[in-house]
Amino acid sequence: MLRPIFITLAIAVYTAFALQCHVVPAGNLSVPDTSQRQECGIGSLTCVKVVDFTRGTYTKQCQTMNCTLNGMQNAAANCQNSSAFGVNGATCCCYGDGCNSSPKTGIVSAVGITLGFISLMKIMT
Repeated sequence: MLRPIFITLAIAVYTAFALQCHVVPAGNLSVPDTSQRQECGIGSLTCVKVVDFTRGTYTKQCQTMNCTLNGMQNAAANCQNSSAFGVNGATCCCYGDGCNSSPKTGIVSAVGITLGFISLMKIMT
């Protein structure tokens, strides 16, 4: 009787604490990313986004290692630019559910720019 309850609770705890990242095997930088967060496998610690600016592509995935910076493990979330063999890119690593999503700039930028112009017009008059 206790065994089924224990198994159910263990699954519920795993589900509640599993990291969720955006997972995109191959994306195009000119097409907006509409991916949804997916549950990562057991042991995943970070979300990663790798961008190839030369080809205009990117990937997003879960990672079982902590973020690194200049070869040092356990670094804070970061992005590192790279250039090798004629390929320019960046690798971004972060902690937390959905942290490797695309920035939501469309409507926020439009509202911010509009408010900035209104403020500027009031100052000038």
